[in-house]
Amino acid sequence: MDNSDPKRTTVVVAGMGPVGAMLAVLLGSRGVPVIVVEPQDRPYPKPRAAVLEIESIRMLTALPGLPPLEEWATPLARNGVVDRDHRPLLMVEQTARAYGLPQIVRLDQPALEAALRAAAVATGCVEVLAGRSVRGLEQNDEEVSVLLDDGTRVTAQWLVGCDGTGSAVRAAAGIGFPGRTFAQPWLVVDAPVRDGAGAVPGVGGATDGGASIAFVLDPDRPAVAMSQRDRWRWEWMLLPGEDPQAMAAAEPVRALVGDWVKPGDVDIERATVFTFYARMADRWRAGRVLLAGDAAHAMPPFAGLGLGLGMRDAIALAWRLADVVNGVSGPDLLDGYASERRPDVESSTKLALRIGRLVQSRSRTAMGLSRAVLRVLASVPGLGARAGGKPLPARRLPRAVAGPLPQAGRVLPNPWISVRGGPRVRLDEVIGYRWAYIGHGCDPRDVAAGIPDGAVLLALDHPDAAPGCLPIEDLDGLLAGTGRPGRVTVARPDRFLRGVL
Repeated sequence: MDNSDPKRTTVVVAGMGPVGAMLAVLLGSRGVPVIVVEPQDRPYPKPRAAVLEIESIRMLTALPGLPPLEEWATPLARNGVVDRDHRPLLMVEQTARAYGLPQIVRLDQPALEAALRAAAVATGCVEVLAGRSVRGLEQNDEEVSVLLDDGTRVTAQWLVGCDGTGSAVRAAAGIGFPGRTFAQPWLVVDAPVRDGAGAVPGVGGATDGGASIAFVLDPDRPAVAMSQRDRWRWEWMLLPGEDPQAMAAAEPVRALVGDWVKPGDVDIERATVFTFYARMADRWRAGRVLLAGDAAHAMPPFAGLGLGLGMRDAIALAWRLADVVNGVSGPDLLDGYASERRPDVESSTKLALRIGRLVQSRSRTAMGLSRAVLRVLASVPGLGARAGGKPLPARRLPRAVAGPLPQAGRVLPNPWISVRGGPRVRLDEVIGYRWAYIGHGCDPRDVAAGIPDGAVLLALDHPDAAPGCLPIEDLDGLLAGTGRPGRVTVARPDRFLRGVL
């Protein structure tokens, strides 16, 4: 490697897409010095990921410096299945809210990436080396030295590869990426609505501009359609013998779009063909090198969980790195990262593959049966409203990785609370990305030992708590079930419970 004096930091993050940027924000918010190495000078300006799920939404809305959700996402109003003529077979009205938030949103990825980059820099702990790429690395028991394409060396305690499916970090660390690459190509078209064209009707005939997603049962060309007030996205499966490059050209795209809207009402922002993967790194940690997001796993898009899984990686990894760097825990804490995240990725990938098999089927018999079943379900009065009116069950960590304490692995609620009798505020806003110790009728320090520096201490229904502990009132009554009087609920920064003491 180059022998010039290296730059030094605590953590190097390779890649500043949404996963790397989120990791940088979370580490920076905990005071961890970070250098991010990113090949692009600015966020990619066109849409890519389409949706985001509740776990990621919850943490994003709690990040310091990030603008309100409405500036980078649109809550999903409905989703379901439509026939080849675009008539709804079964649409679910999404009205449920979890933790005070919509369960799923249509994402404006360029806006989110720009906001995350700004929030990372605003922590005062994150430096961005834009226009640079990782070319190699060396590591020992104490540090990792990263060589960049301009000859710069950066030395750090830890390196995290968030640099996508073609990860240079993964390759340099000698980590395999087994799995499958699927040959079936899909054409993706993004199209903003032109000024003056009026509201775009949602898939299935809605006219309120709410975001909608629908699988299209069309044996001639399976598709997915997503609409909201100011834009459309379509995904069409290409057929045997069709040339991907030719199908992404202007004339074929206009013909496909014209089956849905007047081509003059939209501008084609992006038309590209992609194939997809089901792959996972055989290790997520090699010494002082870790992987997250697409560098660690890639999955088919049909469940809409790809980006969300990467963000869950960042949420699960950042607090571990921060605790190791700050001396709260030893490096072995990082071994729990992969063992905790792998099962979630594996089950989500299996779900996406199952959905993909259904979506990509061109069997007229199978589609006819699906239509019949969906029409029966749609005939049940109020089914669509009821199905979308109840939050999905919260994910729970297996006891093998969550630990033996009571309630371990459950998710901390996010009720409205009052601090010292003040105005109501969400619990997440008070906690931030920190450990939380909640005393039920007591000061947590009277029960718990070894509370880490920087943890937030809360006393529920205990107004006489000593200085350093915030007395709170649970205005929704959601915290009572997490612990009995005299006990302490301990929540990790990622909102999963370590358990009740």
